[in-house]
Amino acid sequence: MRKLAITLTAAVLAVTASAGTAHGATTPVPFPSSPKGMKAPGPVGHALDPVPAYAPQNACQPGTPTGVAKLRSHVLKTYGVGGAGNTARTCAEGSSEHADGRAWDWMVNVKNSKEKAAAANFLGWLTRDNGRAARRLGVMYVIYNKKIWASYRAKDGWRASSGHTDHIHVSFSWNGARGNTSWWRGAVQPTDYGPCQRFAGQPSAVDTKAVNLKPCPAPSPLIKTTNLPTLEYGQRHSAVSTAQGLLGRSRTGTFDSGLRAKLISWQRANNLPKTGGLDQPTWAILRTSSVKTNVAKQYTATSARAYGLKNYSKLSLKSLDTGRSVLVLQRALGLSLKLSTGYFGAQTTAAVKAKQSSLGRPATGVWTGADWKALSRS
Repeated sequence: MRKLAITLTAAVLAVTASAGTAHGATTPVPFPSSPKGMKAPGPVGHALDPVPAYAPQNACQPGTPTGVAKLRSHVLKTYGVGGAGNTARTCAEGSSEHADGRAWDWMVNVKNSKEKAAAANFLGWLTRDNGRAARRLGVMYVIYNKKIWASYRAKDGWRASSGHTDHIHVSFSWNGARGNTSWWRGAVQPTDYGPCQRFAGQPSAVDTKAVNLKPCPAPSPLIKTTNLPTLEYGQRHSAVSTAQGLLGRSRTGTFDSGLRAKLISWQRANNLPKTGGLDQPTWAILRTSSVKTNVAKQYTATSARAYGLKNYSKLSLKSLDTGRSVLVLQRALGLSLKLSTGYFGAQTTAAVKAKQSSLGRPATGVWTGADWKALSRS
């Protein structure tokens, strides 16, 4: 009987410690069998949000989106312990969803019994039933006490990670970060794909408000490269001082929020994606002497017209499009080498409309095969 009791006790402890996980995987701390969860602000509907796909940080847009702020407030009010912690950070600390505002650190230390108990309740509730609550909140993954659990790998349960012994790290999908989930809205919302990377290896164009309901196209190869480094908010570098001088700002060498805001407006005025960073397309215009390669030089207006008619007449080129096809169009329209960036920005839109009007075509701002044919006859 004593042996049977020990066996049953061990079984109960094992179930309690692994509640909400797959294959009995070890949890970061023992979870209660009936963890204390949170109450939704209203009806959540019958449909369950899709599993959040892994969407790594690729933009630099510090701030605290609505969904992150709401969850932080909800958690602190429900459990009543721990610190508010960090949401957005600078972009000088490596790749992290903190850099685009999609992460929160709840300060609950495993060495503090009350905080540890609150963490166990929250994580046990969030990840049980294959992460049902995580899906409703748009939580991609959580890390605590050297363990990670991800919605998109729920069947794998808790896996080995590192650090995070004094806080829970929560990373959100774009829907979760913006509060566009059934937990907050009462119904499943369309998938938000977030900001798109326009050029390979460069920061994404920033947009803290607009919802992107279309998957991002593959980023295009760079049209221009320079001998200067790609730099973002929070970094220190001598090249930052150079950029500050060129933009009429104090030369501190630190990439601050003022420089970031200045760059966003400057990029819009120079036919570039609004990344808010000192990326290669930006340096190529800001410091022209730094340019190492420039594909735009391969095309004259005449050669670009012929090339475009032959290769791109089946495409419809429009605002935000990026790549060689846009570059060829820019050269065919007679844009300067400076503004021939390979990005369909405001200046390209204006040039397209002006050319369409002069050709007797509808000034739609979208360039089609019919426009290439009309241009070739002019």
